[in-house]
Amino acid sequence: MPSLEVPIPDLESELKGLLAQIPAGRVTTYGDLADALGLRTAARWVGEFLREHEHPAACPCHRVVRKDGELGLYRRDHDPAEKADKLRREGVGVANGVVEAFSEVLFRNFQSDKPLARLIELQHQLARRVRLEPYDVTPRMIAGLDVSYAGDGVAIGACAVVETDSGRLVWSTTCRRRAALPYIPSLLTFRELPALLSLFEETRRQFPEVDLFLVDGNGILHPRGAGIAACFGVVAEVPTIGVAKSFLCGRLEVDAPAINGCCPVTIEGKPGHRTTVGAVLQRRPEAHRLYVSPGHRTDVASAVRIAGLLDFGHRLPEALFWADRLSRREARRLIDDSPL
Repeated sequence: MPSLEVPIPDLESELKGLLAQIPAGRVTTYGDLADALGLRTAARWVGEFLREHEHPAACPCHRVVRKDGELGLYRRDHDPAEKADKLRREGVGVANGVVEAFSEVLFRNFQSDKPLARLIELQHQLARRVRLEPYDVTPRMIAGLDVSYAGDGVAIGACAVVETDSGRLVWSTTCRRRAALPYIPSLLTFRELPALLSLFEETRRQFPEVDLFLVDGNGILHPRGAGIAACFGVVAEVPTIGVAKSFLCGRLEVDAPAINGCCPVTIEGKPGHRTTVGAVLQRRPEAHRLYVSPGHRTDVASAVRIAGLLDFGHRLPEALFWADRLSRREARRLIDDSPL
């Protein structure tokens, strides 16, 4: 099975290792821990994990505060005053919910290989391997890939193969596995890619003639040019198109020439130059907007054309409509069957 060149880190273990480095009598911030992991935008996940994780007696997470010295959240099932009491017992002054002499007790000297920074570098490498080229054929069948979640980090992937001319569902499959990474903005690829690759292998065994995959998510319409559809396409070496339901980045060029009837989306490249990386697909005034971009071995015009061919009245192109429906249904079933 195709695989990534860099292993996906166990981020919870990495964070626990950083927590263990904070000395008694010192504090750090959620953002500083995220920086030590290699990406500042991981700070929100850091805070959520510290609030929800198991707290053994020696857990040092009470030493993590907000960037202005406010204590912030603590264990969900404990009195927030307990955090202040623990810090005071270690010699950290706290008054009115704020760390005193904050700059003097702030600890940032973490020893870390910054695992998220390694993933970002891998994204840049994959972006450089993307090939943008016309996809001029109209395949008889097209596959759609989507991932939903059933709680506790369980990822449910689904693939749906449909006939291009009728939209008829020909075949589908699902897979279940632990999400490889928690949700961190701009790193969705590494959360979902293992599930997509597993679905790809099974689809190719059943339908070796299927050569084009639509992916729920962005292609090159991404801050690093490496959304999930682009990375999946490069790793699997297959033509891909990204279809996203929300606008991640870029600018709508409402005054520019339309691409197959759709408004182009650009991002800034070299100074003073913007590159077209996708388009807004909205076939009917009442329809939701979709943001379509090439992933690999397609281009913007091809991506818009193919996505438009699969418009059979649903919000999503038909292959993704079925993949979305199947993954959500399986996720709901697992949640309903879970013991209380």
